[in-house]
Amino acid sequence: MHGMSSLTFALTLVLLIVYPGCVQGQEGNLFRCNVQYKCSAEKELVWAMADERCHVFHNRCLLTVEQCARRNSGQSELIESTKEICKPSCVKKCLDSYDPVCAQIFQEEYITFSNECEMRNYICTNERPYSYFAIGECVEQPVG
Repeated sequence: MHGMSSLTFALTLVLLIVYPGCVQGQEGNLFRCNVQYKCSAEKELVWAMADERCHVFHNRCLLTVEQCARRNSGQSELIESTKEICKPSCVKKCLDSYDPVCAQIFQEEYITFSNECEMRNYICTNERPYSYFAIGECVEQPVG
């Protein structure tokens, strides 16, 4: 698992060098907060609500990372919830626009979604939190 964490960190660093615009906004804040907290890969799903949308996280530490990124970018705070209360709010109506994002489902596959809204719908509905996401299509999956 440690190798995958190092690989994810290295890929994130490369993307931030190649795409300096990612340093600003939610992605940059998420990266900085992730480095600050250094979460483990332990799986204990945590559910939280914000802006009438349910979010699912791999563990409590990753919820803390997201809270940090949201605070730093002026977004509303996540309120921890339960699966039963949160899950009915997983799906939001998304705009029919192509503004791709690449997400790594927690230390597994990389998936390109048509936009962030579609990514968040998928992650919550399927209970498969991401460990990383970036603006743009997934280029290739790293060799592990």
